Amino acid sequence: MSYEQIRVENDGGIVRLTLARPEDRNAMTTEMGEEIRDAVAAINADRESRVVVIRGEGKSFSAGGNLKSLEEETDGSGPGIGGGRSFYSLFLSIRDLEMPSIAAINGHAIGAGFCFSLGADLRIVHAKAKLGMTFVKLGIHPGMAASWTLPRLVGPAVAADLLYSGRIIGGEEAVRLGVASRCADEDFDQVVDELAGQIASSAPVAVRSLKKTLSGTWDRTIEEAIGEEADAQAMTFTTSDAKEGLAAIREKRTPDFRGE
Repeated sequence: MSYEQIRVENDGGIVRLTLARPEDRNAMTTEMGEEIRDAVAAINADRESRVVVIRGEGKSFSAGGNLKSLEEETDGSGPGIGGGRSFYSLFLSIRDLEMPSIAAINGHAIGAGFCFSLGADLRIVHAKAKLGMTFVKLGIHPGMAASWTLPRLVGPAVAADLLYSGRIIGGEEAVRLGVASRCADEDFDQVVDELAGQIASSAPVAVRSLKKTLSGTWDRTIEEAIGEEADAQAMTFTTSDAKEGLAAIREKRTPDFRGE
């Protein structure tokens, strides 16, 4: 499948999805969103895909919404609320990936670009990157599920701080607040690749099953979680990967998981 505003490459199970509009700081367009939606479907259909790394080409992760589109909204010529909802859903289709995803925030992630990164399972941020929910600074209400995803990551108080103020944070503060799990500087690419490699080398059936379990965490009681885990664990015990993992420990070697 060919794309014009993104690139998708599969390197030994590590899929790299790159926003490819560096001349416009990877500003988000409807066409880009449609390509991401199509890419998600294609990646899910490829059983060799084990982890997805999402990043921006050039110096920015994403500058957020396209300025022209935002201006069209203010004069009534834009798609309106219904169109906005559709636009956001295209980008948040990364939440539908069946394997773990890592937002490698290699540069600035502003507004909707920041929100897009929150759709990934994990975030690694460059020490020099700037992140901000700057919607209110533009006179508009936050979108792209910002009021849903951010509180679940950092708690309601910190989310309110970032959303109400629209202030910009750096990489180290992003980790401190819980927005990202890791911050890296000169070794950014190495840190991203190491984490992606660790996930890709784990048992694919178990990892995909775990993603489903984690996705419902906020909707379950602890008793429901125990039941969900027991069912998923019982299923993975029947796989060839489980036999391989146990054999590898016994034989003191690296397991060769096949996703079976």
